[in-house]
Amino acid sequence: MYISCPCPPGTPSKTLEQESQPPRTLLLHQNSPWTMSGVVSNSLEGPDGGRPGWVAVLALWTENLMETGITKGLGIMLPILQIQLTSQMWIIGWIASLTIATSGFVAPFGGLVSRRFGAGYVMMTCGVMMSAAAIAGSFVENPLQLALLYTLLAGTAIGISSVVAKEAVGRCFTKNYATANGIARTGYSVGLIVFAPLVQLFLNTYGWRGTMLLVGAITMHFVASGAVMVATRQPELDQSNAYQTLPQTERTNSSSAHESTLRSHRSSLRKFVSKNFEAGLLLNARFWLVAVISCCTIYAYLMWIVYFVSQAQSNGFTLEEAGSFVTIAGIANLFGKISQGPITDRRVMSSWTLVAVCIVMSSVSYLASSLLTSYWPMMTSAVLILFSDGVLSCQTDVLVKQVLGVELLAGAFGWIGLKVTLLLVALGFLPGLVYDLTGSYTAAFLLIGSVQAVPLVPLLMLRYSQR
Repeated sequence: MYISCPCPPGTPSKTLEQESQPPRTLLLHQNSPWTMSGVVSNSLEGPDGGRPGWVAVLALWTENLMETGITKGLGIMLPILQIQLTSQMWIIGWIASLTIATSGFVAPFGGLVSRRFGAGYVMMTCGVMMSAAAIAGSFVENPLQLALLYTLLAGTAIGISSVVAKEAVGRCFTKNYATANGIARTGYSVGLIVFAPLVQLFLNTYGWRGTMLLVGAITMHFVASGAVMVATRQPELDQSNAYQTLPQTERTNSSSAHESTLRSHRSSLRKFVSKNFEAGLLLNARFWLVAVISCCTIYAYLMWIVYFVSQAQSNGFTLEEAGSFVTIAGIANLFGKISQGPITDRRVMSSWTLVAVCIVMSSVSYLASSLLTSYWPMMTSAVLILFSDGVLSCQTDVLVKQVLGVELLAGAFGWIGLKVTLLLVALGFLPGLVYDLTGSYTAAFLLIGSVQAVPLVPLLMLRYSQR
């Protein structure tokens, strides 16, 4: 039946462009739980997430765990793959980097496929793709075959599933979103702790081909989390605006009709891109502010992961001491993700304040770490950096939801993923280049600390605009 769709109380705020448009006439099924775009019936929402919400948390936790298993497992196998595939080290390392880059390039498509096929089915498909990449990788004979498998299958699956899972958690939780997101994010930390010794054990016991088969088998468990999402009805955004009204035109000459058809096609294409890829976010100043916060934080963290061990050794620490720094700091990262949710959800501290404190704390630690030569000061610096990153990785998602709203989560996460990838491709080499030019990591870590401090500016601008 056709019904008019005015906006009742409680509807999420709309943009000025949306407010200026007249109410639309939507085609709704009589049994549909939806009444308007972005609104979910109470039967799907339980108490702040309910069962669908915690199923979404499980899916995101599993996605983070399996993503770490795929990428970290490949990183651990680099030396033996170089020998077995008779390749150079940089080529194998480039495959791992290209897998991560591919995930960022396909991230903007996450919202489109989720709305088209449903979050659960998308997660199941991504689980199959990740597992297939590792299992098929055990049969490769050269680096090109491995690169194609990991970039086309694993990279695509990681990029799509990450956006879909994060959006699902954001849709389901309101008051306890920071807590739920923090719990889900611990999957990445658990993966770092578990997969390193596990993959090494597999290598020593079964060789690299057997290791890939086992990693693929473990990754197949991701399919189960998607199946649970399918079985548990998930709240999803309305699809009713997929119905388009054909323009009513009078008969004219063929030239006018052709021009009218072209205009109609261009208009339909713009609407399709805007609706499915949230392209309007690229013209939204508030989106760019939260994107800067996310991109700078992720860039600084990844540069620390890449260069910290070498920097610690250049400061006089042994490889074992550097490894102990990373291990203890990884536990601090896990604690940061768990603790940040209760802090903000229980109103102990606002998200804005907590993010500002962690940005300052981590940037100062980055700046100081290159000058530290004693064990405990260096340990403290590493702990503060990864604890802050644990908090920031969760709270930046909270800020995205607070600033842009739940309806734009998929588009925002997708475009941010693409921007992070472009930033890493463009500037990921810079700390290494600075070290090559200066012979010291001091300037390189000063650069990383400065990048981490940049988000203070957009954070203050957003906070001021929220008042």
